[in-house]
Amino acid sequence: MPRYFFNTVDGRRYPDEDGTDLPDLEAVRRKATRVMAELLKERPSELWDTGHLVVEVADEAGAVVMSVNVSLSGNLAA
Repeated sequence: MPRYFFNTVDGRRYPDEDGTDLPDLEAVRRKATRVMAELLKERPSELWDTGHLVVEVADEAGAVVMSVNVSLSGNLAA
């Protein structure tokens, strides 16, 4: 079963050191969406601080196979 790494990027890069074994790309899409949802739920200030948040999914070779992006535009200053 292939292993995928769910790295977080918000201006800085936070690598997933462990990765997750998943059977197919549909499972990877579901996991990437859940990771983003958890980040938004538990650490929403990261999005507001930078205006963007990315969950970047890489395969075992380090190639990015997909990403989930959330961004804000407009006047972000409080």
